[in-house]
Amino acid sequence: MNKIDLNLVWDDARAMGRANRDLLTAIAGMFLLLPGIVAGQFSRMPPPLDSGAEPAAAFARLMDYAMLNWPVLLAHSIVTAFGILAMLSLLLRAERLTVAQSLRAALLVLPAYVVAVAIQRVGIMCGLTLFFLPGFYLIGRLALIAPVAAVERPGNPLAVLRRSAELTFGNGWRIFLMLAMVFIAATAIGLAVTSVVGVAATLLLPKDLVDLAVVIASGLVEAGIGVAIMLVTAALYRVAVAAMARQRG
Repeated sequence: MNKIDLNLVWDDARAMGRANRDLLTAIAGMFLLLPGIVAGQFSRMPPPLDSGAEPAAAFARLMDYAMLNWPVLLAHSIVTAFGILAMLSLLLRAERLTVAQSLRAALLVLPAYVVAVAIQRVGIMCGLTLFFLPGFYLIGRLALIAPVAAVERPGNPLAVLRRSAELTFGNGWRIFLMLAMVFIAATAIGLAVTSVVGVAATLLLPKDLVDLAVVIASGLVEAGIGVAIMLVTAALYRVAVAAMARQRG
């Protein structure tokens, strides 16, 4: 069994973030932050829930939101996926690509990655309906599809999924818990920032600018979470590949 050293993952993720801060900021700003702001401006909200509504009603409202905004959400997902692949190509490819080369490389692998993500999400949703645990486990086992697509560039989406499962064998739960911790911590910080911005904007800005300020703050939070998860999965990929090579050697 190939046990991944999570301490090495944390250290590598931080090192990659510090060494490439300016380039990652530029790519994330263009392909994560800006699309998030645009999507927030064009999204429509379903009617609000009545007080004391059941959880089923909250889920139904979430589904209504998705149905109302699926073109915007789809476009946003594809653009952000492109940005994530570009950052991973920049960080992980042995050729040490420039930003322009990483963008071209991301474009070439984007179709296979988008299909792999669609299959991944269907599998995770099916797993989540079975008492959640199978879905959580699949999140861990399929966590490396983005770095696999960016670095190894398989044209077959099923090969992307298969390679991620191979690299994460024996580590599904540990990877899920690591990603969950990153996501929860980043989300908590982001919610605090968004709340502060919302209150400050309400007090200091004209009413028509309050919503824009909140959308920008939400976009910054979403972009920050995306970059954090990307760095962790990039480090996970490098550590997993190195551990597998040692095991086989």
